[in-house]
This record gives sequence, structure tokens and C-alpha cells, in this order.
Amino acid sequence: MFLTCKRLVRLAAAGLLAALLAPAGAAPWALSGAIGTHDPNIYKTSSTWWIFETTDNGGIGVKYSSDGHAWTQGLPIFSGGLSWWKTYLPAGKTAMVWAPGCGEYAGLGYCYYAISSFGSQKSAIGLTTSAGGIAASQWVDQGAALTSQSGDGYNAIDPSFVLAANGDPYLVFGSFWNGIHITRVSKVNLKPPTGGIVNIAKDSVNGIENGFVVKKAIGGTTYYYLFASKGACCKGANSTYYIVVGRSTSITGPYVDKAGVAMLSGGGTVLASSGTRFKGPGGQSLLADGSVMAWHAYDAQNNGAPVLFINNVTWGSDGWPQAVW
Repeated sequence: MFLTCKRLVRLAAAGLLAALLAPAGAAPWALSGAIGTHDPNIYKTSSTWWIFETTDNGGIGVKYSSDGHAWTQGLPIFSGGLSWWKTYLPAGKTAMVWAPGCGEYAGLGYCYYAISSFGSQKSAIGLTTSAGGIAASQWVDQGAALTSQSGDGYNAIDPSFVLAANGDPYLVFGSFWNGIHITRVSKVNLKPPTGGIVNIAKDSVNGIENGFVVKKAIGGTTYYYLFASKGACCKGANSTYYIVVGRSTSITGPYVDKAGVAMLSGGGTVLASSGTRFKGPGGQSLLADGSVMAWHAYDAQNNGAPVLFINNVTWGSDGWPQAVW
């Protein structure tokens, strides 16, 4: 099994409606336009919805929408790649980017993203920032925020950003090997200090990646919810990806699922799994308040093309998110 499968297989046909894409019983949003995607990172500014996504050979992919339903493909960030990326990319690739995690912090736009190759632990999480926010598109390379190599206890890919209840910023990352990790980052340069990396989830049987944390106050207690993808990505209609969740009262864990099984012991309550037509849902992200989730799944009736899905997240009276698929 590969450590991850962060590549764009094939764009879905523009104009396909997400309402027609879901398995029976699910009701994701009706989407149109540029809805072919992989590893969609959803974010909303005051007037615009954004998706940042994996690209096969074109920098950091960007989509935008005025309403979250009709999507337009924007210009990629660093479409030609950066010279330092070559250290981590396979031969012949100059601009391939995996699973970006983008948003705004203290008036600054940020994009974390992963540079690596399949089956390799030689990876880097890059960082770019934009003065004035995402819409300003004044992206400046800030180099690598975190790197890994063979023998490290983690793989430096699949980055996502989260704020703790006290305002401290953290970076969630990792894939397969020892799973998902978290580390605090500087409020000044958004990069982690040396050390301080904590393992928060692993699954030696199914594999786990795409960690994404949101916080919610439930009954006077602040919980951190860790969403993740398990199984095999990037095999088109043969993909076995599925989305799980666990929670903790501490941002650094321990995280447990609804049944009380630790996510460090393979736990995770399932929120989305394959349907009859659409396979391997994963690569998920959420708005910071946990109200909306985006993910991709593969269309078995369209050569396994990866398609964007978005849905509201319903939170039960027990304080757990309900299935979105």
C-alpha cells in the first residue's frame, strides 16, 4: 500500500450536479461548473467561497464561487513550480502539489501544501503567504515549514491549520507510517519550532491521513474533532477511502471515537464511505466552525473521475457530527 495517493486522476465533467452524485439517502449541495477535484480544502471569506486542491503538474489548484454552488477554476499558485520543490518531487515533475491547507490568519492569507512522491517519506510541507488575505493573491514563497526523510516517525504531507481555544496556532499533518501528527506553530512566521510534534492518530491496518481538526463548544466543554481519511485513495472506482472522526478535550489528544476507541489504536467513527456509484470519499476539509464539509469521491460511471462534494454537517445532541454521505 502506498503511503498516500495525492494525485489528480482526472477532472470530472463541468456542470455535473452534486445532487445527482450522492449515494441514496444523502443530500449534498447541488454543484456546477469546475467540480473535478482532489483533496479539496474549503474556505470562506466575506463574499467568496474557495477551494484549494491537489494538482498533478500545476502548482496549488484554486477554485472560487460566490455562493458555494457554482464553481470557477482559477489560476494556480506557483503554476510553474519553485526550484526547491525538485528535491522532493519525482523525476519529470516540477510543479506537482498535494493536499493544500489554506485560509487566513491575522489578516494574512496562508497556504500550506505538500511536496513528495508516492511511497516516499522524503517530503516537505511548503508555506506561502499573501499580504491582505487570500483574495489579494499576493503569494510569496516562505520555503519549507516542515520536512521529513526516511526513518522519521512521520511523513511531512497533508497539512491543515487550526487555532486552539487559547488562540495558539497549530499544524496538523501526516500520512501512513505513524499516522497523523500535530505541532504548534509560531504566531509570527506560522512555522513550527524544533520538536513538539505529537502523534494523535494511526491505523496500522487501514492507514490514515488527511487529518483536519475543528473545535466546538458542546455543553460548556470545548472539544477538538479530528477528521481523517482511511483506506486506499487514488485508485479511481477501486478506491476504498472513507472518512472518520474522533474527538478530544485537548488539541494534542488523546482522540477517541464515539465508541471510546482511541484513534492511536485505529479508532474512528465513520462519517462517509463508498456508495454504489461514487467510491472512496476522502480528502476532506471543513469550515472552521464545523458547519460545512468538502471532500472528493470517484465516479464509477465516469472512468473513476474525482468529483467535488460539499454538504452541511449536522451535529447531534450527543455532540457528535452525523454522517454526511
